[in-house]
Amino acid sequence: MATGNFERCLAVTLKWEGGYCNHPDDPGGPTMRGVVQREYDAWRGKHGKRVRPVHQIEEDELREIYRSEYWDAMNCDGLAAGMDLCVFDAAVNSGVQRARGWCAQAKEIDPFCDLRLGFLQGLGRLWRVFGAGWRRRVAGIRNEAHLMAGTSVTVVPHDNSLHAGMKGDAVKHLQEKLRGLGYPCGAVDGIFGEQLFRAVVLFQHDNDLTGEPGVWLSAYNGPLASARPMLPKRAAATAKDLEQAGDRPAKRMNLLQRILAWLFGASAAAQALQGDSVAESVSGLRMIVEPLQGLAEWLAGNHWLVIAAICIGLIALVRLIRKEHLQAYRNFDYQGSAQTQVEAQ
Repeated sequence: MATGNFERCLAVTLKWEGGYCNHPDDPGGPTMRGVVQREYDAWRGKHGKRVRPVHQIEEDELREIYRSEYWDAMNCDGLAAGMDLCVFDAAVNSGVQRARGWCAQAKEIDPFCDLRLGFLQGLGRLWRVFGAGWRRRVAGIRNEAHLMAGTSVTVVPHDNSLHAGMKGDAVKHLQEKLRGLGYPCGAVDGIFGEQLFRAVVLFQHDNDLTGEPGVWLSAYNGPLASARPMLPKRAAATAKDLEQAGDRPAKRMNLLQRILAWLFGASAAAQALQGDSVAESVSGLRMIVEPLQGLAEWLAGNHWLVIAAICIGLIALVRLIRKEHLQAYRNFDYQGSAQTQVEAQ
């Protein structure tokens, strides 16, 4: 058993958690050394204290939260050395209930870490944003756990790479460089978020660079220094290109336009089948300038024209919205879910 190993495991976990962070892509929101705001609010409320910003958390509060809400909740004192670290860090990173589920399936370090990594890899957009950091964290925890258990360990090399979830001057410098070349990396704020991730993917594609998509390797600094401004590939994009590449807003607006066009055609056909001539119906437009009491009568006799006018107006509105959507895409104001696919063509 690993009774008394809390301080050592906490030090390892805090190394991966870092300091204060309010990453725009993190659903947890404001976080201080791994403790999110809502968790801190709940803990202080349970102890009869008023809520306050999590960045003001005190050292004794931090340790009590980690011990009571994670270490004791997972009964880590009853686990073998090394396994206690795996379970504790997984509970902090992915939640107590999920960590309990993995404990029920795996009793050893490697199988447990494999389950944890498999879950993280299935998180879709969050994996694309934070996956590189999560992979390194799980690998680091695996190695530390083996050291604690006295078994073999594989050292993960430090390659000075930049990946989603990181922040600092190195990230800000990369944002400045890519932005200067025309890549849509978002605000120059020193935070490696989803927009910078997409910009790195584009740079890798444009320069035929190998490596994990969205992870900036130090080997890319050479191609970056000699790179030319990104070609204005978006300028030639059309609404059809966005739809074919899977852009959801474009697909929905195009579908709405087709539905309205079908409705317009159906109303015109229905009127034709009733035997009234189009000329007679159009002549009714003159009554608009007649006294207002004739308006209701005109509408009753030419309801299909009202439907047609509404359809035409809505189609015009959809086309205007779609045009602005496309223009925003061309100007890099909008990243678009289909960005990589369109620009790769």
